[in-house]
Amino acid sequence: MGFFIPQNFIYLCAVQSICMKYLFGVMLLLFFFQNTQAQINQNYDDPNAIRDSLQDFGKREVANDSLKVHTPVITDYTYWRQGDFNPSIVDTVLTIESFYKQNFTEKDVFGKMFFPNFGQTFNPLEYEESRFRNHLLPTGKSFNYLFPGDIRYYDVKTPMTEFVFENGLREGQYLSTTFTHNLTPQLNYSVRYRGLRSVGRYQNNLAANNAFISTISYKSKNERFKLWTHFASQNLDNEENAGIQQLEQFVLDDSLRTTNRQNIAVNLESADSQFDSRRFHLGASYGLFGKAKSDSTELRTPILIKNIFTYEKQKYFYEETAVEDYYESPIFGHLQRRNRKNLETLQNTSTIEFQWGKRLLLEAGLRYEKLKLYSSDPLSVGLVNIPQAIEDNLLGGVAKLYFDWNEKIKLTADAEFKSGDVFKSQYHVNAELDIQPIDGYHIIGGVLVESSFPSLNLFYNQSFYKDFNYYNYNFENLNTQKLFGKINLEKLKTDVEGTIFNVDNYVYVGSDFRPRQMDGSISLFQIKANNLLTYRKFNLRTTVQYQKVTQNEGFLPLPDLIARASIYWQGMMFNDRAEVQVGFNANYFSEFESREFFPVINEFMLQRTNSTYGIQKIGGNPMLDFFLNIKIDRMRIFLRADHFNTFWGENNYYSAPFTPFRDFKIQFGVKWYLFT
Repeated sequence: MGFFIPQNFIYLCAVQSICMKYLFGVMLLLFFFQNTQAQINQNYDDPNAIRDSLQDFGKREVANDSLKVHTPVITDYTYWRQGDFNPSIVDTVLTIESFYKQNFTEKDVFGKMFFPNFGQTFNPLEYEESRFRNHLLPTGKSFNYLFPGDIRYYDVKTPMTEFVFENGLREGQYLSTTFTHNLTPQLNYSVRYRGLRSVGRYQNNLAANNAFISTISYKSKNERFKLWTHFASQNLDNEENAGIQQLEQFVLDDSLRTTNRQNIAVNLESADSQFDSRRFHLGASYGLFGKAKSDSTELRTPILIKNIFTYEKQKYFYEETAVEDYYESPIFGHLQRRNRKNLETLQNTSTIEFQWGKRLLLEAGLRYEKLKLYSSDPLSVGLVNIPQAIEDNLLGGVAKLYFDWNEKIKLTADAEFKSGDVFKSQYHVNAELDIQPIDGYHIIGGVLVESSFPSLNLFYNQSFYKDFNYYNYNFENLNTQKLFGKINLEKLKTDVEGTIFNVDNYVYVGSDFRPRQMDGSISLFQIKANNLLTYRKFNLRTTVQYQKVTQNEGFLPLPDLIARASIYWQGMMFNDRAEVQVGFNANYFSEFESREFFPVINEFMLQRTNSTYGIQKIGGNPMLDFFLNIKIDRMRIFLRADHFNTFWGENNYYSAPFTPFRDFKIQFGVKWYLFT
């Protein structure tokens, strides 16, 4: 079985391109010539057990007394993200949490509703906190985008390769490939390519997302000087069909239950959108008053001087290659049905950081940010003059605090303030306190206070549709207050969390397609509980969230209840050579009047009242999946039967108004680590 599965894996991925065939051939050679490897013990809490189980993991030679041979263990393969205080270990464990991340975002998407095709947007089922960052990214493109804080920098004792594969919908696949290598104990580089192409079952529904990311990280032998840098190129391209024209074609025709969905007439048969980003990021730090490392003491220099520089260029492009009559807005004097807008940002942050061992960190400094938002030409629409370019310089400060008192009290906080002529004064304060009165039991509380500029995508737009041009220069800052508390009972595998939001000057897209700002507040609360019950090898994992918008619900419609449950068996099989996880998964959210998706600007808007169907509600139907996950050494293989309950009942499952959720699908995927 260890030989048969990789061969099928290579066969399925070969259709990606000729280059991928050669790449997988190299993978296969590396895999079979690792004749000294053994299975990794995943008990991270016991490094001695890990080392004992991996005595054959590294290359060992006939020894003499003077030869030192290092035997790699899983803790030798780590990564960190900018802002992390401590590195993380590469995760090769088979858990239900790893099952939840088996999608093209490689993240748990609880609280988000998939659209029909892979690589499309998600319908947010809960309030989405935006990052405190000025960017052009539309909501519809944000779920598969990697920000600077999402980039991983590696430190590995031997070369490591990570492969993730998943088949697409109807035609296509998702493939993520990462290779990282320490040229010296101080110098690491990594290269990652992530590509997705999926045709989908409906017309004009193709998704083609890809990203190329390269990183370099360096530290001097005494770790006084550190440098990290990355280049990221990301493209998020989609054909946009704006839903189906007539619900009866989906609801009443049972012959279309699993096939021929591409014959259903859709809105916008020729539209497509693109979001492109190119980013260069460079950070460096130098420690003062530190001493060289010894074999017994890890150095953390008490004072660090840091500087982080980022330059990024983003582009949003929308085009219709044929005459469409879906929107009633008249065409505005353009020979071509296309529009584009761009954003260039340059950011530099200089700070001084004080550390006291692993217990205390204080950091403060200055930040400069330059923004240029522009389109092709200046426009005049009625009484509104839309400039060709908007430029601004913002200056401010940043601060960070980390305090850990003997694992019993942890306090983390960060703050930022910046101000400019166009984008006004903005601030962000976030703090969290974690108290552990008894081992394995945590009481966590936190607060967020933020005043941020609204989405630049809703602030400025030029379009060949006359009514979709806007320059909302009078928008005020979006003010958010968040208060949350959490009880984490680790030994009982249970946690309960409550959150209260209050949002002033909320910006939304109205049913007339126009971005607007509320003269008032939106208030909501959420209560979320997670629990894992285990009996022998049987497990039940449940997540339930109740939420309610208590003020101005009509501007932010959300379901009252979101739930997920997984019942499964997990244990060793095949003479303890494979770990198996098999069971059923169910997702549910209560019925509500969802927002609809507006492809021209790639945002969600308040639903229009349809002359035939009125206001459409979605939800109220469970979505059932069967899954089988197998872990063999460092390879995880998964097989899912997604949404198998589509074979009975009515066709009344939707991702958004006039956008059906996907039908039954057999989903296959692999996640594979190679340590050489």
